[in-house]
Amino acid sequence: MKGRDVLILAAVVLIGGFALADSLRSGDSPEPSREAGPTTTEPPTTSTAEAPELGRESFPEVNGAGGSIVLAQAGSCAVREFDLPTGLEFPNVVARSTCQLWAAPVTAKVAVGIGEPVGDAVPFRFINLSHPGRDLGTSEAAFGFLVWSEDGQRAAWCNRRLEGIDFEVGFAKKQLPECPAAYTPEGEVAFAIGARLVVEGRPTVTASGGITKVHYGQDGSVGLVVEGRRLERYARGRLTNALDLPERFQGRPPIFSPDNCSALFRAGERMRYFDLGCSAFGLGGSLWPGHTAAWSPDGTWLALGGSTELTFYELDGDEEVTWPIGAVQITWRRS
Repeated sequence: MKGRDVLILAAVVLIGGFALADSLRSGDSPEPSREAGPTTTEPPTTSTAEAPELGRESFPEVNGAGGSIVLAQAGSCAVREFDLPTGLEFPNVVARSTCQLWAAPVTAKVAVGIGEPVGDAVPFRFINLSHPGRDLGTSEAAFGFLVWSEDGQRAAWCNRRLEGIDFEVGFAKKQLPECPAAYTPEGEVAFAIGARLVVEGRPTVTASGGITKVHYGQDGSVGLVVEGRRLERYARGRLTNALDLPERFQGRPPIFSPDNCSALFRAGERMRYFDLGCSAFGLGGSLWPGHTAAWSPDGTWLALGGSTELTFYELDGDEEVTWPIGAVQITWRRS
């Protein structure tokens, strides 16, 4: 792999995110219908007593918000998933992890950290939360960077030798010519090579500088971080919107909205909302409590995780729901 591309990968990861969070309460509510099974995990690297209600907790339902939330809980680093329309927890949990979590956008598949980094590589294990006893494979992700395909069946990363891997989880691995940057909505692997976004050997976007993060939107748009200091949005290969970041947010990990019209950045224990100029909500410059966040798949809700609470905000209404559980990292899955 070229030195140029190693630098690009490192930048992708610096722009590609971690977080932190905490606690629980009890509940004996019925469980959602996901298939149960024995939970297997690696030995803990974070030692906290297991709460007896793991896998059986319930919280207030989030009316109008579909899908589920997968989170790495602060303190225990347990990986847990909750159904949003009912507030009920799915029964299978990963009781301990290193609080590093890469969850597929759909299906029950996750990758969880299982040990201390080896140099710049983070060890992880693939788990299907519906069948946690099955061994789906382990590896190390260079710089802690891993991406999922939109159908939740494949994951791509670079190992510690900086060899690119495209893995149909639980089945076959394929070597990639470069380290991956993202999957396209069609399931192709995209590569960031300098200022070019390359798919299947063809440039699809040429940015104003070196690309350090790629996000494909639900509407077909592409959101890019350029040189760690500028956000650019493209549609059909053409630049539609751009925003130069204030200096304090340069090099920080953005969380793009599903339409790439806005992005969130961590600012201490709050999240700052940036509008690229096409957001429908007029929230540019807003500050939200929390240190990690996830957008609903349709972009109309925000989930904000803090040390002790997870709060859901309806952006086009006045609904607000708070759960008494902190979150280190969160992913909002589609139904």
